[in-house]
Amino acid sequence: MAGIVTAGHQGPGTSVRGARPDERSFRRAIGRFGTGVAVVTTAGPGGPSATTVNSLTSVSLEPPLLLICLKEGSRTAAAISAAGAFTVNVLSGGQAATAAGCAAAGRPSGERALEGVPHRPGWRGIPVLSGSLSYFGCLVERELPGGDHTIFLGRVCELGTGPEDEPLLFYRGQFARLG
Repeated sequence: MAGIVTAGHQGPGTSVRGARPDERSFRRAIGRFGTGVAVVTTAGPGGPSATTVNSLTSVSLEPPLLLICLKEGSRTAAAISAAGAFTVNVLSGGQAATAAGCAAAGRPSGERALEGVPHRPGWRGIPVLSGSLSYFGCLVERELPGGDHTIFLGRVCELGTGPEDEPLLFYRGQFARLG
């Protein structure tokens, strides 16, 4: 069983024991878990909506299910709730600008959410981003509260793959590439 790394043991580090970690400490520690980067899109009466996520996981192969987490009250979370569907676009290493643009705080809803981002309508008219490594069109199976986020469990109804390329990664608060 691995222990908690503290200064003087396995190298420099910090620990928080027996107390609720503050947001900054939690963010710094979880930032050491490298993840892939995806843009979640949806479409509704207000037009398309998009946001960048690194909270994406495969839940089940039968039926095929994905899980994403979005900030509670965000425009995209509200749009997904209303539409009952979303698409996950897994980004390639060359799509950091797209990820940054869709992650920008205060991103407006409507057509401007994907302004300058090449895309096409996919399943249910939901945008699929050009150049993505893969995409998954999902129907919302369940929506659950998760602290300050909303957890969406989506049944994959359509998928596709794009070019063979390296993935865009997120590590220690920055976009990164393999190698």
